[in-house]
Amino acid sequence: MELPDKTQKEMSEAIKIMAASAFTEKSQNLISLDYVAALVGCPYQHTANVIVKQPSFPKGVRLKEKSHPRWIAGEVIRWCRINAKRIK
Repeated sequence: MELPDKTQKEMSEAIKIMAASAFTEKSQNLISLDYVAALVGCPYQHTANVIVKQPSFPKGVRLKEKSHPRWIAGEVIRWCRINAKRIK
């Protein structure tokens, strides 16, 4: 059984939000931009173009020279708590 693309996307987003909700400010897990967007509660493009470019946002970590950045989950959660009023 194949689900419509929209349903697949909605399910994928729900899974990311559920997984991200398990993180705390002490979490040391490295997370991708998808999970950052889920934690921040903003669309992926807005997160990529605005949120992670803010000077106060935690710096991303690159595991390899040309890899996509990852962020430490606890640092992102801490940033969200401190900046909750400015996120949206």
